[in-house]
Amino acid sequence: MMNQTANTQPPLPILEVTDLKTYFYTNEGVLKAVDGVSFSINKEETLGLIGESGCGKSVTAHSILRIIPSPGKVIGGNIQLNLENNLIDIVGLKASGKEIRKIRGKEISMVFQEPMTSLSPVHSIGNQIREAIYLHRTQNKKEAQEIALDMLARVGIANPKQRINEYPHQLSGGMRQRAMIAMALCCHPKLLIADEPTTALDVTVQAQIIDLIKDLQQEFHMAVLYITHDLGVIAEISNRVAVMYLGRIVELGSVRNIFSNPLHPYTVRLLKSRPSIRKISGQRLESIKGNVPVPLDPQPQCGFVDRCPQAFEGCDNRIPELIELEENHWVRCFLFEKAR
Repeated sequence: MMNQTANTQPPLPILEVTDLKTYFYTNEGVLKAVDGVSFSINKEETLGLIGESGCGKSVTAHSILRIIPSPGKVIGGNIQLNLENNLIDIVGLKASGKEIRKIRGKEISMVFQEPMTSLSPVHSIGNQIREAIYLHRTQNKKEAQEIALDMLARVGIANPKQRINEYPHQLSGGMRQRAMIAMALCCHPKLLIADEPTTALDVTVQAQIIDLIKDLQQEFHMAVLYITHDLGVIAEISNRVAVMYLGRIVELGSVRNIFSNPLHPYTVRLLKSRPSIRKISGQRLESIKGNVPVPLDPQPQCGFVDRCPQAFEGCDNRIPELIELEENHWVRCFLFEKAR
């Protein structure tokens, strides 16, 4: 009898991004914010997307939700969402049509970095949560109210019957972020995009929000794309890590691979620049010289060449490929081309 297990195909990822390119057409030239990004996220997995400000992390997230502002445009690549083995081409959907609106909030939700700019100041928290529920779950007012109250309680907001009628300015920063999470999860999405959701919060509240996301992920069996520049958060919450620089993924691997065996010079220096209790007292933190350049009409070269102490002749005349150096550990660097 044939072994059916041997013929079983691995499950499709919940999201697969292939060669994504999102450009902004400005009077100064073409700004290539995302330039050939590829990654996948498996069901119930957390992928951490990390890099300095300006490297294209948020634009990648906005491209997935098709909320790129003008003059930006997704000009190439594929974004496939897998809903019970029904593949949906997000790039092919009309951004202003019903198809993309059915996906936003229901299948893919997002928690933004600063809730005060994402929440409406003239509508109560309850009205904003119920709006998503009316759109994707039920139009019954009593049922929508019960769902909203339940979600506020689940995210740890005390006295939800009172808070549901309050406005964003009446809540603390941590409570506003919890309300944003309640709004994002009220329709039980398959994928949550968290775009630096703890950046503006103090350390204690940061830890609470991270634990909350992890608990709700297990409860709702959802995948998470967690965007941050905080290596400590990435180590705690992620299964795999994608390191992004100047619009491209430069290294991709498991948390263990990235933290114990970083390959790309940028990843190595990111890890060396973080504070550690193992550092000798008075020892200065290492830093990466220079800043992330603006990708305005960039040259065909390694984006890190001007900041890399290991750069050599040839790094500045073509773009390195993303190669799999060891199983499930990918790197984009000329130093490793001969080691394939």
